[in-house]
Amino acid sequence: MCDADLIGYQKQMVVQRLKNNRTDMHVGDWSTTYFSCVCCPVVLKTINPNLKVIVVLRDPIQRTLSRFLEQKRNLGFPFHDQVANHTFATFVEEEVGNIERCVEHASRVKTRGRDNSPDRPPRGWGAGMDMGDWLEAQCYARRNILGWSVYDIFMENYMAHFPPAQMLVLYTNELATATLGTMRKVERFLGVEPHAYDEEKAVLIFNSRECYHWHCAKSRNEIREARSKEREPMLDATPFGQASARLIKFFRPHMQRLIKWSAEGKIAPVPDSWKSTYA
Repeated sequence: MCDADLIGYQKQMVVQRLKNNRTDMHVGDWSTTYFSCVCCPVVLKTINPNLKVIVVLRDPIQRTLSRFLEQKRNLGFPFHDQVANHTFATFVEEEVGNIERCVEHASRVKTRGRDNSPDRPPRGWGAGMDMGDWLEAQCYARRNILGWSVYDIFMENYMAHFPPAQMLVLYTNELATATLGTMRKVERFLGVEPHAYDEEKAVLIFNSRECYHWHCAKSRNEIREARSKEREPMLDATPFGQASARLIKFFRPHMQRLIKWSAEGKIAPVPDSWKSTYA
């Protein structure tokens, strides 16, 4: 986005209205990469100061595990080689160490005497970040599988550029359990007329591990759980359980910022399961 063809990007907005012969059409853009892109908030704000941002977040450990399994199972995927010879436990141990060393390096160049507490006003790229903040953000942004699950750093970047009224945070929990209600929330946020959704199609699941493709829809009862619904008593003694515990400790300070923002009304209420796990 930061060095993309802006003229071509602007044309895409115009083309959609011309194709549909509408001047009142709301045009959006979707990407899995904009949230973790350090320079994207300021670029998007420059393109359209009134732009509305929607962020969909998943439990960070679930996201990390899902991404790990996706890359490990698919030979041609971009990070397959990074995880091919790892178990989830060995990957977590190595990757958390890599990120922590990177963050420690970034801390050396942070401005002395500056407020670096979790309660500080939001700082973003081009909106208060110093070199240390920028380096720390890159520590996470350049680690797709695990680093992209450190949500507070990327959320803060957007909060520094967009007011709360222009940001909507959703959670995969609510999309899974209250799909149509969540879509109504999105429509109200965007200020668009309610759409008549096909209720049967609206709850279908795409890109599941049973069929990783946009053209393959599954109903919820066809999808196997990625993990047991009930916690096994001996799970913490296994390498996987220890890796999960390591991730809880790693993510906790970042998730506590999200929980605090949620309590202050700056973002939507986080799922109760997040509070019990990371508070």
